Amino acid sequence: MFQKIMLRVFGCMLFVGATIYAQGITPSEKEGLLNGDATGQFLVAEQSNYPVPSKVLSFKEQLGLTNAQIKKINELMQNLPVSAQVKGQEIVEAEEDLSQAFASGTISDKTLRMKLEKIGRLRAEFRFTHLQVCIKVKQILSANQNERYKELVAGERK
Repeated sequence: MFQKIMLRVFGCMLFVGATIYAQGITPSEKEGLLNGDATGQFLVAEQSNYPVPSKVLSFKEQLGLTNAQIKKINELMQNLPVSAQVKGQEIVEAEEDLSQAFASGTISDKTLRMKLEKIGRLRAEFRFTHLQVCIKVKQILSANQNERYKELVAGERK
């Protein structure tokens, strides 16, 4: 009985391990991470009407942005790729390390957990790098500009 349970547990572990290894990191995801790509990173902010920097700048006339506001938002956008690229590189390296651990055939539960937690932490930091910009842009805009931004974005969705 114990052997059957252990075989099932081991079989499940192999399946989960193989699934994780098979998922790995795609070439397009790797490229996006290395470039600090923001694709999809702003979605949660956009859905809650937080201002996305590139959209704010595209509405600069309608929002009545001052030169100082434009400068601050441009600085945020210029610094974002650098920070995101550093985090992206760390994610790629951690994902490759995970793949190598599976390829060696000797990965343990403890090692797997440590590697996955590291990848999760790095991915959270990558996302944070992008989303914090939306929070900062909201703080740069006045209350009236934030409301006007919501109206403009809502008009785009129609």
